[in-house]
Amino acid sequence: MTESMTEVKTYNIYLLRHGKTQGAPALYGHTDVAVSIETQQSIRKTLTTQNLGFTAIETSPLKRCQALAQQLVDDCPALALTVTDNWKETHFGDLDGVPFEAAQSDWPKFEAFWRDPAIHVLPNAEPLEQFYHRISQAWDSFTQALDQDTLVICHGGTIRMILAHVLQLDYTNPLLYSTLHIDHQTLTHIQLTQADKNYLRVRMIGQPLI
Repeated sequence: MTESMTEVKTYNIYLLRHGKTQGAPALYGHTDVAVSIETQQSIRKTLTTQNLGFTAIETSPLKRCQALAQQLVDDCPALALTVTDNWKETHFGDLDGVPFEAAQSDWPKFEAFWRDPAIHVLPNAEPLEQFYHRISQAWDSFTQALDQDTLVICHGGTIRMILAHVLQLDYTNPLLYSTLHIDHQTLTHIQLTQADKNYLRVRMIGQPLI
């Protein structure tokens, strides 16, 4: 009697960082800022013309992500939409959403944070270790249950944590934040092959959409 071969399935995961937000320069984590209608429309048009073939969307609940997800579903009601806290950006604590101009007295805290975010945690912010493990656990649960090509609309920090987890990088390395740039409205593509176990391949990082 011959042993049956393991069925192999491959799925595409597209990680989209939301469009450039409106408002003064600041660290926007959980602060619910919007993206302009024009920018959202440009992203939507580009995604439509690229024919990526995703049949499901998962999105952060913050409106800079969820508004685009809803527009895409309005265009194509067959898309399965999941709104989840799993993909939320980190929380920058007391300085979350505070314009840099209005926080000049806190500038040394910003500089220390940018120099080494794992060590220099902003006041009452989510520690980097906690953020990394939160996203890693969400990613593992997501990939274990994945059964269709999916677009995940989320945040720059979220995508960095996913890449650090998938590539087994040291998430405490400051270069991951100062050197790896995940710009607004860019697409990162990860392919998942399900066989005897899950195999992940990073196909593209930070492709600009507009």
